[in-house]
Amino acid sequence: MLMKKVFALFAAALTLASCNKSYEISVEPTLINAPQAGGVYEISLNCNAAWTSKIDGNVNVIVDPDFGAGSAVVTLTIPENLLEEPLDGIISFTCGPDPSKMATVVVTQHSLTSVSWGGVDYPVKKMKDGNFWFTQNLRYVPEGKEVSNDLTKLDNGVWFPIDAVTKQLTDNADTVAKKGYLYSAEAALGLAPGTVNNDNFTNYSGARGICPEGWHIPSLDEIAYLVGRVSISPYDLKGNPGPVTTAPYWNADAGTAQTALANADGFNIHNTVGYINAAATATKGTVLNIMAYILSSTGVASTKAGQEGQFNNQFYGIMVAATKGGSCEGACFNYRGGASVRCIKDHLLDK
Repeated sequence: MLMKKVFALFAAALTLASCNKSYEISVEPTLINAPQAGGVYEISLNCNAAWTSKIDGNVNVIVDPDFGAGSAVVTLTIPENLLEEPLDGIISFTCGPDPSKMATVVVTQHSLTSVSWGGVDYPVKKMKDGNFWFTQNLRYVPEGKEVSNDLTKLDNGVWFPIDAVTKQLTDNADTVAKKGYLYSAEAALGLAPGTVNNDNFTNYSGARGICPEGWHIPSLDEIAYLVGRVSISPYDLKGNPGPVTTAPYWNADAGTAQTALANADGFNIHNTVGYINAAATATKGTVLNIMAYILSSTGVASTKAGQEGQFNNQFYGIMVAATKGGSCEGACFNYRGGASVRCIKDHLLDK
């Protein structure tokens, strides 16, 4: 009987001590402003009891550990934000049984609206195919290259854009900012002149090329799922239509994907950008201002072109023209000519 009384008194004393205990908690830092790419952050948590964590908001955060006892270093891992809107949330740490003993970390994360590359900020947009695309033509100078207005420098493979009035290459800063540079397939893929040949022209589909890390030059499939029909491919109306009828910018009445539909979503493409036409055996290119091409990384055909070491290699691309009320369908382009380059995000989102 005496033992029971002593135990009861001891338990009562512990309860009283627990009730009288002062719980203390603090965290540092209390605010994290994360970039679109995300990151890993350490939180210094001070607590004199057991603690738990809770996440509120739409930001995606992994808290490790998410509970514990006593002070700790807590790691917050924030993955890349693949949305067009910024994210935010609050991570709450509660110390002991009293929910009012709480410390919070406010987390904000930037959205994916632009990418900085080579000193230029390029706007990007999630198109209706479910992928993020550059909405401005690249004007990146590959290492070891110089931008040229000389149409005989086919091996250099990087040219200034075409002036809409003079129909000549121009280094005018406003025109460059609007139209970007023109690239041969080899230059766009980051390859030395003469690398592409009859044996390997199909090996580069999906290559990063001169795009920033995490991005690449679009493949045939990615072009097809954007504009539908791609001539001389499995995505040709004469063969397997593939994604033609489901591509977001395909217009069945016009029988083509239409520039106006893509531009209404912010794709910003125009046939007046122009391109440089060049055959494998040519000694110089020809400026053409009536349409434009956006290169892909997928080779399409290769035949011996007559001169030793010369091949008629071609790559798929988006051909932008004034025909059919403004079309933007897939077509083929010679690898030595000059076309615009757009980058697409590596992450293939659900379509």
